[in-house]
Amino acid sequence: MKLRAALTISAVAILPAALALWAADATSTDAVYGAMQDELARSMTLSLKQLEKPYFVSYSIDDEYTWSATAAHGGLLSAHAGKFRRPGVQVRVGDYNFDNTNGGGGRGRGGASYDLSGFPLDDDPLVIRQYLWLETDSAYKGAVQAIAQKRSAQASMNVADQLPDFYAAKPFSLLEDRPLLTFDDKTWSERVKRVSAIFEKYPNLRDSVVTYSATDGIHRYINTEGTRIRQFQSEGIVEIAASVQAPDGMLMRDSAAFYRGDVTKMPSEDDLTKAAHGVADQLTKLAAAPMGDAYSGPILFEGQASPQLLAELLGRNLHMTRPAGRGGAGGRGGRGGPAGRGGAAGTELEGRRGVRIMPDMFNVVDDPTLPYFGHTEVDNEGVPSLPVSLVEKGVLKDFLRTRLPMQGFTESNGRALLGNSPAPTNLIITTTEKSSLADLRQKLIDLSKQRGLSYGVIVRKLDFPSAGGGGGGQGVAAPLYVYKVYADGHEEMIRGVRLRGVDARSLKDILLAGDDSVTLDYMEAGSADVTVVAPSILVDDLELEKVGDTLPKLPIAPSPLVANGAAR
Repeated sequence: MKLRAALTISAVAILPAALALWAADATSTDAVYGAMQDELARSMTLSLKQLEKPYFVSYSIDDEYTWSATAAHGGLLSAHAGKFRRPGVQVRVGDYNFDNTNGGGGRGRGGASYDLSGFPLDDDPLVIRQYLWLETDSAYKGAVQAIAQKRSAQASMNVADQLPDFYAAKPFSLLEDRPLLTFDDKTWSERVKRVSAIFEKYPNLRDSVVTYSATDGIHRYINTEGTRIRQFQSEGIVEIAASVQAPDGMLMRDSAAFYRGDVTKMPSEDDLTKAAHGVADQLTKLAAAPMGDAYSGPILFEGQASPQLLAELLGRNLHMTRPAGRGGAGGRGGRGGPAGRGGAAGTELEGRRGVRIMPDMFNVVDDPTLPYFGHTEVDNEGVPSLPVSLVEKGVLKDFLRTRLPMQGFTESNGRALLGNSPAPTNLIITTTEKSSLADLRQKLIDLSKQRGLSYGVIVRKLDFPSAGGGGGGQGVAAPLYVYKVYADGHEEMIRGVRLRGVDARSLKDILLAGDDSVTLDYMEAGSADVTVVAPSILVDDLELEKVGDTLPKLPIAPSPLVANGAAR
């Protein structure tokens, strides 16, 4: 959620006196923020039978005002508006080198566990402090128990190359102030109804739905290191989805999604209407297309398919993991997403820092300062998000990092955006050698001829993020719009194929890059806002395999839209 206010304060750039004055202006009327500060100060006095006090405590409280609606065939299926408040409490005992997190003896929940799912919506400071106190008490007792178990477990182990448990971070302030936005949900409910009615003109489709969601709110985060965040966040999403069943029973799905970091800049109804027709027309063609065959050779990922592929091969592999027992997020609650990737299996690019992973014409930067959907100023751990050069001349230089220490690094680069796990922001892939799309297409044809193939393959869209399940080999999304390209240049759409054995190693097989620049917006795991910008790419030596899944049967009776001639 990315609508930023006019007032942004950096602890580095503002004199202390001015910072205190401006901070007071932004937060003095926020009773919730004041309650958090008061209870945080008191939390550092926690002690239990002469046991150690916390060395780090953080609180977060997110307020979200949400509006949403879902429509199909011109009728409203659901409509909601509401307010949500999500708290997060993290307590660490020990020190930055060794604390109660990252395995060794379990998380250790001591005392009563208080359910904060019913956190108060009213802004009564005393009530909010009561709930924070209850959860802090429980988290502290659990932390004391966990560090005792961890010490006991590691006393009988020879732990080599022990990493610290938590990176220290400099205090950072981002204090914003603006009125909360108003949103015309009734107008938007009527709009999605009208757009959903377009699909009545396509009785061949199996089902369709149009949804919108809009959110505006405040993210508050404070910790005992001195970080203070009060950030306004706004986000709007519209998705148009449909499915079709081919004559042989194969089900296929597609969608068009619009992501906005500002609910005042939602897509126009004309844009939505055009997108709905586009999804319906493409699915109609896809249902009539013949089944594809196994293929091995060059594939051109044109247009949207290129950033979709690179989002998977690069975006989901540009982080590191810690061995089991050293990972974890070290906290509870907070903004959504998995608790952490610390104990997960290694990524495909792990251990390859300083190694060429792409042709030397490629550079990759993750730049949260750019005005794309992935724009952000600070991550969920209160660390400022700054540009990071990840790949230079094809060589892997860096990873997306959080406050969970990793071998070879000494600090976070502000990428704890998927809960406390790393995620990209604006992943920008550029190339120093560019070819026109016509040249890419001709190179594909020429390579196919040289290798005795009767055709080459162009992929123009993948099922990423998934429109309805069914990924390809090695976790890579299945291709949706695939075309055979023959020597004379004519194309034939095919269906029923998926990529086989495609992974991060395939990046080295990129032959050419286009002179275009295609932008893909999406949400990683429904939590982190991401933009990927990339040129079309021609990749050598890839495989397609024919889908061998059992196909469902066709409906016994035709759709009533067919029976009524697609007219009310």
